Amino acid sequence: MAGGIAHVAKPDFFLAYYPNYLPFPEPAVWVTAWLEWLLAILIWQPRFRRMAWLSITVLMVCYLPVHLYVITDHGHIVHPEPAVPLWLAWVRLPVQFGFIAWAFGMRRINSGNDGGL
Repeated sequence: MAGGIAHVAKPDFFLAYYPNYLPFPEPAVWVTAWLEWLLAILIWQPRFRRMAWLSITVLMVCYLPVHLYVITDHGHIVHPEPAVPLWLAWVRLPVQFGFIAWAFGMRRINSGNDGGL
């Protein structure tokens, strides 16, 4: 939920780090905000919990090109204030893989009788 709020509160920050080789930057920032809100709500609904965790996993995999772009094109990005330093972008990449594994694991943990995927 916090990620979705941040996308709406500071869209220029997220647009600055949006890869220039991906289309539709502004709609993508808004759509990801809505998806993050929706998935945060669905996690609390037992019927949809497993599907929500799987969707969060997929969404975080989709964010990988952004994290790679920040590393590979760091010198060409017009950074907003405060700028993401290159060392932090390198730290963020393995953290993202950790988040992906965590979300995927939560999907398995929450596989009780919720009827999801």
